[in-house]
Formats: sequence, C-alpha cells, structure tokens
Amino acid sequence: MDEKTLIKLLQLQFEHERKLREFAGKLNLNYLEIDLLSVVLDAVGVPADNTLEQIGKYGYGAWLDQPDTVSRAWYYDEFQRQVAHGTYEEAQAYLESVIVTSTFQYMLNSHKIEMAFVAA
Repeated sequence: MDEKTLIKLLQLQFEHERKLREFAGKLNLNYLEIDLLSVVLDAVGVPADNTLEQIGKYGYGAWLDQPDTVSRAWYYDEFQRQVAHGTYEEAQAYLESVIVTSTFQYMLNSHKIEMAFVAA
C-alpha cells in the first residue's frame, strides 16, 4: 500500500474511534469495532503482537523481558497521543514515527535474540 492509503486508513481509524466514543454509554457498539491500525502496522512491517502467547509461555511477570516478545501496545498508545484531531498531517507524522520505530525495534530485537542464542 502506498503512504496516502495508509494515512487515509489512520484517519478512518481516528474517525471510527471518535464515533464509538460519541455513542459510548448510549448503545453497545462493541461488535462494530474495527482495527484499521493493525492493517497499517502490518503494511509497514511491524511484527504481529504475541503478548498473549508469551504470557501463557513465560507467565505474567516474565513475558515482557523475553527477546522474542512483540507487543503493539506502544503503537496504539502513540496513535491516541499523536492523532488528536484526525488530520492528514497528524496521521502522516504518526506513520513516519511508526516506520522509524519499527525499524529500530526490529534491529534491537534481532540483537536480543542473537545474544540469547550466544548465551545459550
């Protein structure tokens, strides 16, 4: 997908969340929730979240310290923080930060996994 399509998906995600918040408490809209953010994260190469599997494997206290753990929580938190009005510019800045961060995280995680194999 090209950058403009990804930015449009981010804007649609923002608008969808805004509408859900607007009707929260008035109607049960849980079945209408969509997650376009995960589509964007997939498209730019952010690995799938394996939090639940890691908690099941290592327990709640130790899952996050494992070199093969991938959590997308930061990306969702940053979306909420950076895309405050749903503008193209906010979505573009968020997308750019995701690309930079995911590249850095990939390199860091690859190094952690490599070091775990060396230590074993």
